[in-house]
Formats: sequence, structure tokens, C-alpha cells
Amino acid sequence: MRADRIMPERWNKLLREALKFGIVGGVNTVINFVVFNALALTIFHNGQLKANVVATVFATITSYFMNRHWTYRDRPKSAIRRETTLFVLFNATGLVIELGVLGIAKYGLDMHSLLWLNVFKFLGLGLATIFRFYTYRTFVFRAAPAPEVALPSVATVRQNDHHLDGDVIATFDPVAELAEVVEEFESAGSARRHR
Repeated sequence: MRADRIMPERWNKLLREALKFGIVGGVNTVINFVVFNALALTIFHNGQLKANVVATVFATITSYFMNRHWTYRDRPKSAIRRETTLFVLFNATGLVIELGVLGIAKYGLDMHSLLWLNVFKFLGLGLATIFRFYTYRTFVFRAAPAPEVALPSVATVRQNDHHLDGDVIATFDPVAELAEVVEEFESAGSARRHR
């Protein structure tokens, strides 16, 4: 049995987005680690945090294009400036999370081995990825607003069906319904007074 028959559409969409986000994240994780290790072994031999910044910035750029044009391609593209600003802001926050974990390993736990730094980089990247997934789908690549459902006006209802009574028409117009209730209340009050 297919998953789309078991789960509601909302969960299916979330699952598809998470799967695409995971694939994009996997590709960018490989890019991030390759760039990080290449820089840590050459240019930034003792500057692993600097190597991490460069690697994360490089992976962030590729991540934006992959997420914008594949993972969230069904989302509206009307606010690119807002989207890009939030993407950069949330990725900078993700970078701070990664750097915090890597900094704790290097300076707090005095681990300077590239193997251990890669392990802690992986942990920091995992925490930052959870943060990024939530913020991308909630704030950056927002879903299009649901279309508003317009109720027919009283005039349209009257044109379409000349035999409607006041009760049906009142259900389409809250003001008319309130007026009807007030009218019934007033007529009930005047009937009591005349007895």
C-alpha cells in the first residue's frame, strides 16, 4: 500500500519535502566536509574554524539554489529579496551553531585531531540542519496562502433561486441573521405587551 493513501496530504507533502531536503543536505554535507578538510589540510592548517566558515559559506550557496529550485520549487518566488535575506540570516545562525560545537571540541575539550574535529563538525552540522529545516520551511520558503473561499452574496442567491426563504438567505449574511434575530425578539416582546 502506498504511503499517500495512508497519510493525509499534509504529511505526505512534509515527507516529500524532508526527503528532498535530506538529499540536498547530503550533497551539501559532502561538499562541506570536502572543502573543510581540503582547507584544514592545506591553507588553514591550524585554523579549522576558519576552514569551517569557508566550507559552510560555499555549501550554503549551493544549498540555496538546490532548495529554491528543487525542494521548495512549488513555493512562490515573489519575495526573493526577503527570502534571500532570511536564508542568509538563518544560515549564519546555523554556522554559529556549528562553530559553537567545533569550538567546544577544539578549545573546551582540547581536541586538535582532524578526525575528532570532523566528528564534532558532524554533530554541529546535525544540530544546525534541524534548525535550518524548520526555518527554511516555516520562514524562508513559505507556502502560498490558501485561496480565500468567497461565499455568494445575498443578491446572487436571490438571482439564482427566487424561492429561498429568509432563513437560508440569512445564513449567507451574518448581519442579516442578526437583524432577523433582533426582529424576532422585538416581535415576541411586543406580543407579550399586547396580552
